[in-house]
Amino acid sequence: MIKSAVLLGAILLQGTIIKAQETLYNYIELGNYQVGYMDTLLFDTNYRYQAYNYAGDKPHFIQIWHPMLEKPKKSTYLTFGDFFESGKDNHLSTIYKELKKHYHETVIRDCIEENLITGDANDFGTFTYSDIVDLIEKTATKSILKKNIKHSEYPVIIYHHGSQSFPFENYAMAEYFASRGFIFVSANFHLPYENTIFGLKPYSKIIKDEEEQSLKSALRLAQTLSNSTDIFFIGHSWGAQMGLRTFDRDTTIKGFISLETTIEFKADFERIKEMWPEVYQKIITDNAEYPFPILFCAATGQEKPFNFFKNINAKHITFAPTKEEFEHNAYTSIFYLRYFLNDQLKQTDKEILVDRLQLYVKHLDFINKFIEGIDQNGDIKSTETIFIK
Repeated sequence: MIKSAVLLGAILLQGTIIKAQETLYNYIELGNYQVGYMDTLLFDTNYRYQAYNYAGDKPHFIQIWHPMLEKPKKSTYLTFGDFFESGKDNHLSTIYKELKKHYHETVIRDCIEENLITGDANDFGTFTYSDIVDLIEKTATKSILKKNIKHSEYPVIIYHHGSQSFPFENYAMAEYFASRGFIFVSANFHLPYENTIFGLKPYSKIIKDEEEQSLKSALRLAQTLSNSTDIFFIGHSWGAQMGLRTFDRDTTIKGFISLETTIEFKADFERIKEMWPEVYQKIITDNAEYPFPILFCAATGQEKPFNFFKNINAKHITFAPTKEEFEHNAYTSIFYLRYFLNDQLKQTDKEILVDRLQLYVKHLDFINKFIEGIDQNGDIKSTETIFIK
């Protein structure tokens, strides 16, 4: 009886440990490559940036996930918090301090603050939102620091984040694709300015086409990382809009994935023109040509093409709607990190989080199949609307 009791206790303890150790990777199946991670700085000499005691060439903080053939002798996985520390440079320390503050604010906004059942602000008792950010920063990833990339034939993915967000908002997507043999490049496409909402620029500093040129700078960097000519683009929200504004007539891009620009839900073209004039100009006024297949994803809840984007002049279009109960930021991996603190926080909306996580994983797999379906000529088998569920 004593042995039985001990065995039962061990089984119960093991069950507790397994439950406590549940992570994103219980849901996301990684590929065969170890994921390497590095960061670097890129200075755009065509534009000046001045704020927070810095004045000089415009900096871009670049983060790169890449496949590693060799297994490290001792795996030391980075934490989510380690991604906040990228791009450190002494003469940019005041800039990065401001960026980190805004990145934390974004994690609170997109991951912590809202109760998905009530829409109200979450109350976690004695835990402040900043306390929870600290806990989330301890989340283990599957990335290992590897400061150089061996020149290779790996295809490359460029990722552009959403408005008021940051380059590692979708780090699990980066790991997913790096583990499958892609180099995944992301950058900060926002810089902070005094007395200005993060993500915006003072009116006096706005320069026509500067944002598009920043994305082209990321493309040029991507082209130096591999001998492969297969370069794909993924954009979330404003990031997807920027891709549409930038890559018309660009034969470098082999495939384009849009993760809910927010225009998908609009039918009034005059309203679209008022709210998103640059995208309207490209697609409607200029009838710009996109010489590559495009996958549009959006949670419209209707199995039909998205109204505005039916007009796009693209080589091929795939519409991938899903159920309406898939929040705008559910396309990013940071949206789910709070769920894995379930043993420490009381979360009344945890069932919604896990429901969305399962659909997020289906999107990863669908995007992977879309990319795999594009041949070397940039062709794809058929045009269709596919409901993801």
